[in-house]
Amino acid sequence: MRIPLRPSRLILALLAVPALAAAGEAVSPQPTTAQAQMETRDERRPDQPITLDIGGHPVEVGGSWEFTSEWRDNFDLNDARERDRIVREHEVQLEARTRFGDRTELFMQLVGLRDVRRTQGTPGTEVDHSMERGPMWLQRERLWDTPWQFQVGRITLLDRRAWWWDEDLDGLRLRYPGKTWQLDTGLVHETARKSSAGHGVEPDTNGVTRWFGQASWRWAKRHSVDAFWMVQRDGSSRPEPGDVYHDEDRTDPSDLDAQWFGLRASGDWRGKGAVDRVLYWADVAAFRGREQVTGFEERDDGRMVAGSTRTRRLHGHALDFGASAVFDLPLQPLLTFAYARGSEQFRQTGLQENKNRFAGVKRWQRYGELLQPELSNVEVLTAGTGLRFGQKSSLELLVHHYRQVRPSSTLLGSRLSTDPAGSGRSLGREIDVLLAIRESRRVEFVLKYAHFRPGSAFAPNRRDPASSIELGMTVNF
Repeated sequence: MRIPLRPSRLILALLAVPALAAAGEAVSPQPTTAQAQMETRDERRPDQPITLDIGGHPVEVGGSWEFTSEWRDNFDLNDARERDRIVREHEVQLEARTRFGDRTELFMQLVGLRDVRRTQGTPGTEVDHSMERGPMWLQRERLWDTPWQFQVGRITLLDRRAWWWDEDLDGLRLRYPGKTWQLDTGLVHETARKSSAGHGVEPDTNGVTRWFGQASWRWAKRHSVDAFWMVQRDGSSRPEPGDVYHDEDRTDPSDLDAQWFGLRASGDWRGKGAVDRVLYWADVAAFRGREQVTGFEERDDGRMVAGSTRTRRLHGHALDFGASAVFDLPLQPLLTFAYARGSEQFRQTGLQENKNRFAGVKRWQRYGELLQPELSNVEVLTAGTGLRFGQKSSLELLVHHYRQVRPSSTLLGSRLSTDPAGSGRSLGREIDVLLAIRESRRVEFVLKYAHFRPGSAFAPNRRDPASSIELGMTVNF
């Protein structure tokens, strides 16, 4: 059954609702939803933001500049081919926030991107730059003198582990931020292109409507249980056999109608003995859907021609649980153990980032900084250790061991440029060394080293190790 709703018209209409911007005397901004979301995403800002007086109205402005330089070695797992790559990325975020009265908040963010790539064996340098829409929303608080909040615009979907979602999308939401019970739910549907480099809404999100939700019960201090759900309907048109596309990026090989439901238990236990803290989590999810898959053939001139479309039913489940212990010793040594498994047909929501803070000071890729697979037809066993030093710095070592649930030539989400052979289950193992220095809210540094050694799931001529080294710096203002 499809959702009987024209979401793009509804969202555009709500964006124009003037009643939300209730007239009133401007007041000094206070800590808000936008700031809380940045902290969860590790996008920190100075304690004292810059405040401008615009016509007697206070407007907070700020942002960040982030630079990363990554060296990628042998991502095709074949030492016989020299295809190493250096990628340098710049990201500038500019944002403004203000309030109207004591109940209405407006937030806007623009993101500038520049990407420079050099690939061994390929002449020249590939340079891409673009402007993107970040979060841009209007929020009305304390509706009808209750804790309820209403938000409309380009909103941020974010859960703390980014296992369900970590994305900015056009939509509307309702929140109930109670002390014990909390609810966050709404509809999202892309209404315009995200990036200046694009040509309209991206094919994988065009026509897709999602109803999302998260209900939380804080049953004790620092301990909670959460319920998650998402219902997705893809209303985009299906390509007809013989349709020609001049750009592969404009093809849409998959249309998925699906539902996800899940539970999470998580918390932070504080001890008084040798173990100072134990951070734990446990996620379980069920998925079912109907997918229409269209095959495409690439011609010699680079154009893509649509083939036939087939329909398949999908259903699956996944789990992810683990714990990190911090010991009451010098440098606060920590230990982490975790396990995750996604069944053969399980799919994550497509909005996930899979980033988790173990017991250090920064979020890392839960399933490895180099491989980064989606939790679909794969199981991941993780063990790690680390140290904390200074006030906000940490050094961590993580080891991930990967296996497929069933042998397959597809590994969803993988950053490798080669696929498994489909003849074995052992994907291999990865070692990550992760350093984060965040002593200042204005400047922080990150160093990542990852080494992946493939297993028998890959072809014999695709079993050479891959590595990556990334150095990053962020300046917040």
